[in-house]
Amino acid sequence: MTLPQRKVTAYEALARLRVDGQLTEPEAFLPVLERYGRTTELDRRMLQRAAIVVRHLARRGSETMLTYGLSPLSLFEPGLLRELARTVADDPALAGLAIALPQASWQGLDGGQRGLLLSLRGRIGFSLDRADDLRFDVAQLAGLGVGQVKVPAELLLRPGPERRRLSDIAIEDLAPALARAGIRLIATGVADEADVPDLIDLDIPYAQGAAFAAPRPVRAEVLAAPPPEPPPAPAEPEPERRPFRSVLRRAV
Repeated sequence: MTLPQRKVTAYEALARLRVDGQLTEPEAFLPVLERYGRTTELDRRMLQRAAIVVRHLARRGSETMLTYGLSPLSLFEPGLLRELARTVADDPALAGLAIALPQASWQGLDGGQRGLLLSLRGRIGFSLDRADDLRFDVAQLAGLGVGQVKVPAELLLRPGPERRRLSDIAIEDLAPALARAGIRLIATGVADEADVPDLIDLDIPYAQGAAFAAPRPVRAEVLAAPPPEPPPAPAEPEPERRPFRSVLRRAV
């Protein structure tokens, strides 16, 4: 949401596991999937569902984005990013989708991963998630196409001396520095309404968390929407009609 207006500008898609009627949060089951190498399978399913929601928002004329946090391990499965590139190339409506990666993943990209991500640049959005260090290389992030940086509110609201150990500039100047490169700063995990005025005082322009709205499941009718029809094949041009005499003269 924007601060202080609280206008919704983006949603975040999260996977929750239902076991015996009880919902399990990602923090509880993602480590198990990582241990058994199954996170890429989850990412494929979640990206399919996220694409359905993004198309639904586009049909409603909404400019609201949807962000999904990709598992860092999926970067080592190049097939996933290639599949995503093919999907978004055929569907401009998916420009409202953004994939998020942790700060450590953006910092540790190898040449192949960087190339695959750059092939998606301009077609979908990129987000830096779970920042634990506020010393951002703004030019590098902008060059990769990162459009938003998500920082835990707890990190932004630490006492001044602690924040200075994590940032080269004042927190009040962080959002403008990112904005000049086309990157927006988002405070995440805002659970206490009392923290909102403090974030506004620090000129943080966006925030998300339970203080604004509780997570809600996507309506079943939205997820049941049929996939978009493929664009029609271009029509074959009709043969040029010419007078018979003209054809005869060229044949002589």
